[in-house]
Amino acid sequence: MAKYPAGKRKKVETPEIVSRSKAEKDPSSYVLRMLLNASPYYVSGSVLAQKLKMSRVGIWSRIDKLRKAGLTIEASQNLGYRLAGEPNQLNLPLLNAWMKENRKVCDVFIHNEVDSTNSEVERLLANNTKTPFAVLSNEQKRGRGRLGRSWHSPKGGNIYLSLGFRPNIQAIRLRNFTLWQGLNICRFLRQFIGTEKIMIKWPNDIYFDGKKLAGMLTEASIDCESIRTLIFGIGINVNIPTQHYPKNLAKHSNSLQNINAEQIRIHELAAKLIKIILLSYKDCVSKNLEEELVNGWTEVDELSGKKIKVKCGKENFQGKASGIDNDGNLLLKLRNGRMKKVHSGEIEVLA
Repeated sequence: MAKYPAGKRKKVETPEIVSRSKAEKDPSSYVLRMLLNASPYYVSGSVLAQKLKMSRVGIWSRIDKLRKAGLTIEASQNLGYRLAGEPNQLNLPLLNAWMKENRKVCDVFIHNEVDSTNSEVERLLANNTKTPFAVLSNEQKRGRGRLGRSWHSPKGGNIYLSLGFRPNIQAIRLRNFTLWQGLNICRFLRQFIGTEKIMIKWPNDIYFDGKKLAGMLTEASIDCESIRTLIFGIGINVNIPTQHYPKNLAKHSNSLQNINAEQIRIHELAAKLIKIILLSYKDCVSKNLEEELVNGWTEVDELSGKKIKVKCGKENFQGKASGIDNDGNLLLKLRNGRMKKVHSGEIEVLA
């Protein structure tokens, strides 16, 4: 159970947040947004009733329903209600409340279980779902990563998230899309957790203390050198202790809970993460980011200065990792001093 700030003995008059029509459309989300907006203070039942045009009994019933969904909502006589904790299972009204608090809204589809969130996005794109949209799941049965690898995706508090887009622009414009997303997500996680030690291992893994924290996977449908559909997926180890992972994964994995020393509010994290991904996508389709990417990469480069081996098909190369170029290629300084550009490959750190 991830907790919210300790309550303070004060009742607040919450200002108008959304119109009455929107509140009636999603009253549970509206109640939660009022509680978030007032945190750590209490919101009186009479204020909630007035805003939602409900009776006090109706508000109590709505609060009770949210509690049964796993949320901890405290009640205090003469003060009202406050949100005190949330479960590790995704709750759509709470996620929508956090999305609106962050002023960035897109359609979000939540599942208890899917084969893969990327696959679910692919199906929704095929059904002409309006973009952009996001898919989250509590568990993936066949989560996948780069180079055809599987992504261990147990239930219990991690984030498995994919977003769908229809760019309809030349593929070359988005050649650095994954790297740009990784840079901005890494910066966001550093700020969210409060550490500068979160890094990126080229091209798509996020690390802390030499262990994997998250992985990204971008998939695209290209027609005549134009990207028609784009899927960006990310899995983040959040609240599931890594010692619960299979042994071959546990020794190489890390989690945000382990870094933070307490459980993370996954709804807040997911909402802010979706906002970062949407803004980063907008940057990619509208700006030239090569110089900013190369300069920014130096501050988050997990491989910088390390001796590595790169496996490209049947070929292997060894050298020192030396950053990236404007096209997002990994720069590898070979033993003979020559600089080799690596477009793709499997990376192994040697020293």
